[in-house]
Amino acid sequence: MFPIAEPHMVLLILGVSMVLFVTDSLRYDLIAVGVVLALTLTGCLDADQALEGFSSEAVILIGAMYIFGHAFNRSGVAGRIGARFLTGSTELGLILRLTIVAALLSSVLSNTGVVATLIPVCSSLAQSRRIPIGRLLMPLAFASLLGGLVTVLGTSNNVAINGVLKELGHRPFSMFEFSHLGLILAGVGTLYFLGPGRYLLPRAKVDLSLTERYQVPKFVSEILVEPSSDLINRNVADAEIFERTQVTVLGIVRATGEKTVLAPGPYNRIRADDTLILQGAPEDIVRLSKEMPMKARPSVEMGTTRLYSDDVSLVEAVIAAGSPFVGRTLITSEFRSRTGLNVIAISKHGEVQLQSIRETALEVGDTLLVQGHDRDLQRARRGRGLLIVDEVDRGTDSRRGNACIAILLAVLAAATFTSVSLAILALCGVGGLLAVRAVRAENLYRVIDWQVLVLIGGMLALGTAFDKWKLSDSLAAWIIGLGENGLSAHAVLIILLVCTTLLTQVLNHVTTAVLMTNVALELAAALNVAERPFLMAVVTGSSLAFLSPVAHQANAMVMGPGGYRYRDYIRAGAPLALITLTVAAWLIPVFWPF
Repeated sequence: MFPIAEPHMVLLILGVSMVLFVTDSLRYDLIAVGVVLALTLTGCLDADQALEGFSSEAVILIGAMYIFGHAFNRSGVAGRIGARFLTGSTELGLILRLTIVAALLSSVLSNTGVVATLIPVCSSLAQSRRIPIGRLLMPLAFASLLGGLVTVLGTSNNVAINGVLKELGHRPFSMFEFSHLGLILAGVGTLYFLGPGRYLLPRAKVDLSLTERYQVPKFVSEILVEPSSDLINRNVADAEIFERTQVTVLGIVRATGEKTVLAPGPYNRIRADDTLILQGAPEDIVRLSKEMPMKARPSVEMGTTRLYSDDVSLVEAVIAAGSPFVGRTLITSEFRSRTGLNVIAISKHGEVQLQSIRETALEVGDTLLVQGHDRDLQRARRGRGLLIVDEVDRGTDSRRGNACIAILLAVLAAATFTSVSLAILALCGVGGLLAVRAVRAENLYRVIDWQVLVLIGGMLALGTAFDKWKLSDSLAAWIIGLGENGLSAHAVLIILLVCTTLLTQVLNHVTTAVLMTNVALELAAALNVAERPFLMAVVTGSSLAFLSPVAHQANAMVMGPGGYRYRDYIRAGAPLALITLTVAAWLIPVFWPF
């Protein structure tokens, strides 16, 4: 059908998918679906082989663990643990406790879920201790990645690797098989941030207000309503001109001296001589003033006191992993009507967006400066689309929280002492969570990050194609033949470890794990040595995503609230990656001899 041989076609599909991943041209779940379709339509795999990954135990297990993470957050267990143990009065003490708590929680819960839970805790502690939050959030993200190395459940790439091993007929990892290495590497990460890493963290100012950080005066203007204006006696919701000009009314300052109306609702009417606090691009404000008889006023000091009151708050919100807003704009997602919140500014990759923010596509980790009534913020907190940074939810349900812990411990114990499939045990655990009402049945499908599940299913198909057409053999032979007289098993392991780590920085960590697992198995077979050391190199390297905010969702989620730039990840992450690589290269052959 195609003039290109199947093995070359698989490589071409891999190359195209890598370009799409690196350039972030498409959502990664769509790339994964495209890979499956391409492999099937080109005859590289038949339909059953291409779709087999979507029914794998890895997909089921990861879906179940998302539900566990939601139950822990909903019952307040994770937040309670974080708030209880993060009590240090100094920066050094907070970093020590934070890295330990993040690593331990991430050993059994989703990395991104742990980071999402602890960001508000860190924000409150940073404000109360007068510590720049950027000194805390990067250690939090990196510790969560290292904590994922403690158990098989710790991160999705561990589960994906086990899925590949099962499909290829190899023995998967047991629950705590590499816990000793994971705990050591997590300890190394903690010591790093207590020592040299602490001095590599950015030193932002503590006293910058939200309006200063987000350059609010560039987005907010004040307009005086003329007595002849058609807006008089109309409420904000009925005045379609605001929607047409993409301008948001943040507040109404009454000329009569009455209390300022912030985040006005549908029943707040505009009167003559009111001053409207408007948010929008300068050209949009000009267009509005041309259509309506209004007079621009010299802006009074635009401090936070102008934009929040007793029941209206000005806070940061992060686009969380799995958010329904990802890939959509404020307009297409109907953000205002769905959340009740006004978006004043958007920060992407540490840079405040100066163009029309309503037309900006949202990504995981984007940070929004939002204004809204406390009831709307609380509703947003209960959802999973936004992570409200400047509020800490103190409410906990001790009874359900204890039940969640008991159910998780039961699943871990059963996985350790029985031969029952871990995916089946996880589903039993989900049943237990439903029984104690730690999760609601109607919310089961909402709390799962389906993009990750689709990604894993698609990448497993690519791994199957690599195995079917023996492409891993060629790559393994190339690695082994790098030296004139061949390389030792230990040298090959180091090359595999370094290659996996570098690929993780530019590809999705799950994609890297699946592809390099096939290579690890072929390397072991070619050298006629044990496969476990090489598999551990892939497990370790696919978790060391320290050099870029896009290498892992946990990194992306802390970028906005921490005020980080790309260079901050390289500056603080490169030494940590080098240290952990060195320790892993030394210990893996010790714990898993060739």
